Amino acid sequence: MTVHFFCALLCEANPIIENYNLIKSDKYNLFNIYLSADKKISLTLTGIGKTNAAKAVNYHNESVNTSDNNIWLNIGIAGHKNIEIGETRLVNKIIDDEDKLSWYPQIIFDPPCDCEDLVSLKSPSTKYKSCLYDMEASGFYQIAVKFGTSELIHSLKIISDNSEKSMSVINKKNIEFLVKNKMNVIEKLLTELEDLANNITPDNRKPKYYNLFLKKWHFTQSEKHMLSNLLTKLLIRYPDENLFEMTESLATGKSVLKELQNKINNINFSIN
Repeated sequence: MTVHFFCALLCEANPIIENYNLIKSDKYNLFNIYLSADKKISLTLTGIGKTNAAKAVNYHNESVNTSDNNIWLNIGIAGHKNIEIGETRLVNKIIDDEDKLSWYPQIIFDPPCDCEDLVSLKSPSTKYKSCLYDMEASGFYQIAVKFGTSELIHSLKIISDNSEKSMSVINKKNIEFLVKNKMNVIEKLLTELEDLANNITPDNRKPKYYNLFLKKWHFTQSEKHMLSNLLTKLLIRYPDENLFEMTESLATGKSVLKELQNKINNINFSIN
């Protein structure tokens, strides 16, 4: 299992760092990155806010070896109108309050807790509604999906404040306690995602040009499987043709798949 954790604050990260014996690397200076001895678990401190989160995920990908079967997790605190403090929620919809963009994390496994919508705010607010509030998830998710598989990218939030107990009660010690108290939920989530990663992205040899396609266009997990199958079939028939150059001018992953499928449909096999 290879997992990449992202936390805004050190007090959120400390229980994870301790649980997995992560050591701060002296190789990276733009954002603090912690690594396990075998480099299979990493954690990056993003700082507060969606812009910092987005920059941190991008920096992490440039600094640490990642692949499409890795697990990407944003762990942190969040507010809610009436969910009890200390409860955990897995995010099933992320809305950016500023630009109104939204994302839908793919939960195709048995979650270790209830799920909830989340709104990422530009600044803290005590105007609680019946959804989660944070300041990092939208920045984290919109960049992480460029590098990973959507089914393996998630945000897990621990309720730190609500309409009865506002943000004024939050301090570093309380936050660290809240996260430490829910390490069992984090570990259950990782177990589910590890099983999922092994099933949907087996470590098989990918066909020629496959990684080039993934770098240029976005594909869902099912589309990645389709891409792999189409390339395999076409390379048998056209082993010397550059299939990437053939589709390089197309705008979207869906149009690429359509073009490759059309090429297969037009193959005329001769029977001797």
